[in-house]
Amino acid sequence: MEGTYRPASTRGSVAIALLLLMALLAAISALHFLSAFDLADRAARSALRPGEAAAFDDLTQTLGRLELAGLILTGIAWFVWLHRSVANARSLGVQTEATPGWSVGWWFIPFANLVKPYRILKSLFDGLVSGSGRIVGFWWGCYLIAGFVSEFAALQRPETLAALRVYAGSFLLADTLRIVAAILAARMVWTIDEGIDDLAQARAMPSAMALGSPSEATPR
Repeated sequence: MEGTYRPASTRGSVAIALLLLMALLAAISALHFLSAFDLADRAARSALRPGEAAAFDDLTQTLGRLELAGLILTGIAWFVWLHRSVANARSLGVQTEATPGWSVGWWFIPFANLVKPYRILKSLFDGLVSGSGRIVGFWWGCYLIAGFVSEFAALQRPETLAALRVYAGSFLLADTLRIVAAILAARMVWTIDEGIDDLAQARAMPSAMALGSPSEATPR
């Protein structure tokens, strides 16, 4: 065991709240891009109202800025929670894939960040939670695919109605995957925090019993 256990419920709660906020933003964005198909259909019939296309572009940019700001805040909360959770798990004797510092650092190393974060969360989950850890794989798959699809969509320059449909469909898929990934991540945070708290209580019970045992009592 290494380090000292320090409760991280507040960090977990903040991370969960921001993850769910990101899921909400992704849902709003998904609805926005879903409306692009109707926009394209009406454009094909020359039925667009004046300024409607420009308004769509403006809202796209606004949602992009909001999601970027939310991503930064959520990323900070996620890393703060992850660092403390790995430190707590190791202090309670759980073997993890990386140290607290590297549990954050691996996210920023190209190519390795396609595998190591998953392995770190999987080791943390498996060491604390009984049962299947498939939720980690589902979360990581949705997270990675959403990122790849978003990169593909961001490279598009929709100059035709057909290209607009591909552009909107790509972002719609990415946003849908982001919703799933954010909800799964929030669930993982809650479950891991519960596992750490349960393990900490289990570790503390023998000590409490030993302190109260007859052999430790002061003779009368």
